[in-house]
Amino acid sequence: MRRSTLVVLVALTLPAMAMPGLVAADGMQEGNGTNPCVGTMEERPDENTVVSMQGTRLTDDGYEKWPAMLMSYEPNGSFDWAHNASLRGRWFAYDVDRTPDGDLLFVTTESGNTKIGKLDPGRNEYEWVRDFDGDPDDESTPQVDDAHDADRLNDHEIVIADKGEGHERLLVYNVTSDEVVWEWRFEDHAEQFPESGGGPEGDWTHVNDVDPVGDHLFMISPRNFDKVVFVNRTTGDVEENLTLGEDDNYDILNEQHNPDHLRGPDGQRTILVGDSENDRVVEYAYDAESEEWERVWTVTGLNEPRDADRLPNGNTLVSDRMGHRTVEITPEGRIVWEIYTPYETYDAERGGPGSEGPTMREVGVNGTYEAHNSANFTTEEIETCAAAMYDFAPSELDSGGSGGDGDGDGDGGIVGGTDGVAGVGGDDGVSMAVVAGVGGAVVVALGAAALAYRRRD
Repeated sequence: MRRSTLVVLVALTLPAMAMPGLVAADGMQEGNGTNPCVGTMEERPDENTVVSMQGTRLTDDGYEKWPAMLMSYEPNGSFDWAHNASLRGRWFAYDVDRTPDGDLLFVTTESGNTKIGKLDPGRNEYEWVRDFDGDPDDESTPQVDDAHDADRLNDHEIVIADKGEGHERLLVYNVTSDEVVWEWRFEDHAEQFPESGGGPEGDWTHVNDVDPVGDHLFMISPRNFDKVVFVNRTTGDVEENLTLGEDDNYDILNEQHNPDHLRGPDGQRTILVGDSENDRVVEYAYDAESEEWERVWTVTGLNEPRDADRLPNGNTLVSDRMGHRTVEITPEGRIVWEIYTPYETYDAERGGPGSEGPTMREVGVNGTYEAHNSANFTTEEIETCAAAMYDFAPSELDSGGSGGDGDGDGDGGIVGGTDGVAGVGGDDGVSMAVVAGVGGAVVVALGAAALAYRRRD
């Protein structure tokens, strides 16, 4: 069973932060020539890292709403480009996946509906956006209430994890023909998902992730049931012998997020997952003979991690949500690359999509390790980082209206003006009211729309 929905009323404005010596053009600080968001930097990757941030900050006085962001960081931690999703009326930013052509499949939410788009960072434009704001059962534009994840299946189809009251389901949507071609509902599988389990009525399963595994399986993460489940797309059945975890058994998983499926030695199924409420990342290997999962690797010392991707070098890229940072960790737990990414880091992508590296059994490492070698930013240092990041990011819309969403609706600003002020459901069942101006970056702006995007010169 899960916590009840928490309702928080956010102040209309937040105090702007002082940003001395900050150069918005390249995100660098004049004083020492380094980005104030850079933590530990012992190793540098070969490519940029893209990070989504929900834009929610928990303080002693409650929740503050900051802009929902998508940021790209260069190997040395410098700001590469920034996409301020909240300038388009988006409340929260969730999953981001790289597509084979180098674009980004990006999931965001507004009040009561989800927008999923294919963003071309090179052209600063969306190739397409689908606004899922119709009737819940409409095949062409179904209402998708609060999706946290959508994955590409092929050139035409995406699979969506929909959640919220009356929306506990999976959808396969054809973006070419604009129609739902497959649907699967949790309520039709009461044996695995009883009404007595999970969370509150308005957020019963909190399914936060769906990944295709092979040609006919979907691996899903119903957070409020503390387990990872495999659904057969062909039969609609739950493959019970593959289920990892059980409701309220927190020794295995506790409100997990974003599991990745890997293949270990001899094709052994392996799951790498952010075990969020246990403040750890864990890896489980499956024994096909006994039909049981064994935990082979654990990294502790994190703060509600939301995503973990295995990199080709054997390290793990972790989105440490309440730590407001993105870190690369060795198999022994040493942090070798660290960027602070406030507020509430949700997903990070480098290469991909998902995990492309070896399992820990292939690396030859097992056991429990504590994450170490962090720069351990103070609250004040994270605030300085946030100020730099939001100063670099777009802070207003181009009144010329160029570079819209690319979905032919002339969108890019706010659909329905201030619609949704009465409360917007977010991750963890938090509802929030009107948002704010922070560090010069307006969260919600009325008026003509343009691409809320900025690239470093």
